[in-house]
Amino acid sequence: MQTQSTSTMTWDPWQPVPYEQTEGAPLLLHGQVANHYRGDIEGEGVQQVLIALSPGGASVFTALERVTGRIGDRSGSFVLQVTGTTGGGTAKATLEVLEGSGTGGLAGLRGSGTYFCDNPGPDGCATVTLDHSFG
Repeated sequence: MQTQSTSTMTWDPWQPVPYEQTEGAPLLLHGQVANHYRGDIEGEGVQQVLIALSPGGASVFTALERVTGRIGDRSGSFVLQVTGTTGGGTAKATLEVLEGSGTGGLAGLRGSGTYFCDNPGPDGCATVTLDHSFG
C-alpha cells in the first residue's frame, strides 16, 4: 500500500567549498549539510552534495543523504538520492529512496518524492513529500 508522508526540512548553516573553477563556466562545489525533518518523517539526515553554480547564480545539484529516524511508527534509516535546482529564490528537488537502503523498521522502504523551498538561504526550510511503501 502506497502512503504519502509530508514533513518540513530545515538545515544547519553550511558552506559549500569550490573544487573546480574554469573561467566562464559553472563553478563546481562540494558540501556536507545536516538536515532536520519534522512531521510525518521525523529524523536527522547527513547529506553530501555536489553543486554546479552558474555565473548567473542558478545551480543544479545532486546529493546522497542518509536519514535516521522514523516514518509513522517505524524507526531506522534510509538513503535518499536527491537531484535538484535553485534559482529565482526557490529550490526544488526530486527524491528517490535507494532500493535496499532501509534499516531496522524501515527495511524494505521504497519510494520517491519532492521537496520545494521558497527561501533556500541558511535559515530556510523546505516542504518534503515522500510517496512510499514497504515490501
